[in-house]
Amino acid sequence: MAGIAPVSCGDETVAGLVEVPIAELMLMFRRYGPSDEQCRLKRVKPPGSKTWLKVTDPPDGLPIRSSDLLLAAGPLQQFEEDRDLLRRPASNTGANPRYDWDAMYAWLTKYIFDKGVPDSQTAMIALVQEWFVQNSRSGEVPDESTIRKRLTGLWRKLKGEEPVG
Repeated sequence: MAGIAPVSCGDETVAGLVEVPIAELMLMFRRYGPSDEQCRLKRVKPPGSKTWLKVTDPPDGLPIRSSDLLLAAGPLQQFEEDRDLLRRPASNTGANPRYDWDAMYAWLTKYIFDKGVPDSQTAMIALVQEWFVQNSRSGEVPDESTIRKRLTGLWRKLKGEEPVG
């Protein structure tokens, strides 16, 4: 695409953002040897149009430089998504965690907000173990002692046995 000053295309005047044909730009982007600094557009396509319009004035075409060219955001984003160019590298370099503790803590927080603190630590551990059974992608579930180690500090804070903070 390019932003152009008014040009005549037969009886029609075209200006502003237009699509430009890549074939007419190739002289500026040669793979081998020197490239031209500018070329002349003989055709343009206004936004929403399906047909190319022939530039009639200036009669030898509209001069354009590579610095005049723009990329439309939509097709560029689609190109990047199709080639997975937008994926950010993982911030950690270690192995993926075996269990999704973050998702479990989010669920447990909502559970406690909606239904209150379970009657006992054993009841809370059973709830969490059941959550892992229902939500494990790999089918693996942490054992009771692993869950107990993760939840003991939280349980004590919920029961007021440890200061929060």
